[in-house]
Amino acid sequence: MDKIFLIDKNTITYTNLIDYINLNVFSDEYTEWEVFILNTIKNLASKGVSNHTDLINVLHKNNKHIELLSSGTTGEPKVIYQSFKNMVRNISISEDDSVWAMFYHPNRMAGYQVLFQTLLNGQTLVNMRGYDYKEIQDRILTYNVTHISATPTLYKMILGPTFDKVKQITFGGDGSTKNLQHQISKYFPNARIKNIYASTEGGSLFASNGELFHIPIKYMDKIKIVDNEIHIHNDLVGLSTSIEMDGDWYNTGDLIEFVTDTEFKIVGRSSNVVKVAGYNVNLESIESKILKIEGIKLCKISSKYNSVLGNMLIAEIIALDGYSLIDIKRSMRDGLEKFEIPTKISFVESIELNENGKIKR
Repeated sequence: MDKIFLIDKNTITYTNLIDYINLNVFSDEYTEWEVFILNTIKNLASKGVSNHTDLINVLHKNNKHIELLSSGTTGEPKVIYQSFKNMVRNISISEDDSVWAMFYHPNRMAGYQVLFQTLLNGQTLVNMRGYDYKEIQDRILTYNVTHISATPTLYKMILGPTFDKVKQITFGGDGSTKNLQHQISKYFPNARIKNIYASTEGGSLFASNGELFHIPIKYMDKIKIVDNEIHIHNDLVGLSTSIEMDGDWYNTGDLIEFVTDTEFKIVGRSSNVVKVAGYNVNLESIESKILKIEGIKLCKISSKYNSVLGNMLIAEIIALDGYSLIDIKRSMRDGLEKFEIPTKISFVESIELNENGKIKR
């Protein structure tokens, strides 16, 4: 039986994919998402491929550049061009029947990583975009998804049933802490945890089985930490007119905190640091602390200028049933510094996410 390549509203096999590349066989029933994926691979390959192995060889040989957008977490997305070789440099090849869930927008770095992971290994890709959280839970169970790559925020929103068929959960995007990984792993009892640090500008750079990273030996002269911010060498950076370089180095704006002499954790972005009552406060770090409080499912911290404080913190919180605002405020006084406690706290039904599943700021 032919392996399944894509599942959305249709089931597309690898034979269908080859036919599409060679003959432009098109069905009006294909979704916009499916058409985008099919056209992406067709544009990277060329007519005349006869099987999956041939397709993979052509992709590597052509090594075309791919246009993609940065996440736009803190501003307008940047257009960046990455070579196919650069995009797949850290993808492992294995022969198995893994089924991957696609949560990311397919024209972003994280989306391409998942797409190429499945394509190079002849695996199945199940679309999760455009479905509500209950539908996503059902699709994970119905299609026996074995591998999920998503932001910690998205994981938190789909928790409910036990996903015992999932073998690996990969964190990417916003901060992933040891405490958060432990909470989420309860719903994925048979899954190993993988944590990835990647940027649109530099691709996939670090990987670990927890919250701590170290610079790989092969990148020792290509990655450096300056003032607790990650800088990557021009050799690892994609092509773009909107990337500002300092000589041969690009400042990612991602902040780290060393835990040992060589190991560090990602704590947020420098653009999310504000002054509150004379203290430099990282909004993402405050969110991580608040998420440790019992009864909180999701939290967004923002800031607003205040003539007295410099900035005041504002918290939007999605709370679990049975927890009151009084409970949350009491717990904040116990777990946060005084200057870290938001001035304004409100319960909300939802928090807006961007296309990659990160909190929109």
